[in-house]
Amino acid sequence: MKRTFVLSTFVIALTMAAQATSLSCSLEGPNDTVVSTACVTQNQIFTNDPVNWLTAFGPADQNPSSGPWTTSNDGVNITLSSVGLLQRAQNTVFAWDGSEWTLPDFVANDNVNTFEGHFGAPSSPTSTPALGDALVGVVGPSSLTINFSAPVLSAGFDISSKTLANFTATLQAFDSNNNLLGTYTIVANGLGGLCAGLGNLTPNPTPCNNAPFIGFLGQNAAQISSLVVSTNDTNGLFLDSLYVQDSQAVPEPSVIFLMGSGLCVIGLFRRRNIQ
Repeated sequence: MKRTFVLSTFVIALTMAAQATSLSCSLEGPNDTVVSTACVTQNQIFTNDPVNWLTAFGPADQNPSSGPWTTSNDGVNITLSSVGLLQRAQNTVFAWDGSEWTLPDFVANDNVNTFEGHFGAPSSPTSTPALGDALVGVVGPSSLTINFSAPVLSAGFDISSKTLANFTATLQAFDSNNNLLGTYTIVANGLGGLCAGLGNLTPNPTPCNNAPFIGFLGQNAAQISSLVVSTNDTNGLFLDSLYVQDSQAVPEPSVIFLMGSGLCVIGLFRRRNIQ
């Protein structure tokens, strides 16, 4: 089965403020009850189906038009929607042309949308990908909704505000009946906006590569049908690769209980022998 995406376009504006880094997290249940204050990491999602936005949308040489968009990844179909406008971008300022650092446009021989953010970026002449991590973003104060054609167990991604060094991001998960499963909020200081090191050329750019991860880990049964993500940055947000644990990715051992945004690891994974 292939993934399907629906997108529109926007332009980008950026500012930056240097800041010491810190991260705090909170998971609330459907009744606004705090479940956990721990932070989830990407390796807690047992994914067999990551979605790279470059694979999904192609090079960031133009704003994505309306879809549908598909990838070759197996699993459920995915639709992205927002009242704001969406854009593909690469996380970089400079690219290596074979002899020196220069603008990505000269390396790609095309106009490339870029974001000087806290994701992965080229740091040497041999870095891959040459133009940094492939991102998708939304302009303005709008939220981004990710819908799954069939419920998934877990999903998440690295996230950054566009302009705020200090930002708050919220991720809500809903089931197929649009019932709220939980709300995961992160407060990230010094982890959003622009990464100053990407402007270095002596000897090479220095990526920040510290954008915080935000995600939901479900229970044993796949029940997450949609995610809604937003930040307090009125200029918008960017997301890195989407990690998905769909029904085909259920590990043996399986998750006993991992609720909400993956913050609350109440159970352990146990291996069961199949007779």
